[in-house]
Amino acid sequence: MDNATFHKSQATHELIKKAGCEILFLPPYSLDLNLIETFWANFKKIVAANLSKSSTLAKPLITLF
Repeated sequence: MDNATFHKSQATHELIKKAGCEILFLPPYSLDLNLIETFWANFKKIVAANLSKSSTLAKPLITLF
């Protein structure tokens, strides 16, 4: 699990333990271990490469991601 504040809350810990799971946190700033970060980085590259620069949709999408 990443180190987001809501992942470290007591309520989250209780829910996870109640489900019978063990909590393992990733080391800070370890984007290479957090696969969703790799996914979003690649997704942004693909979107940017395939959008026409004159597209009215390009700027909002690039800003969003």
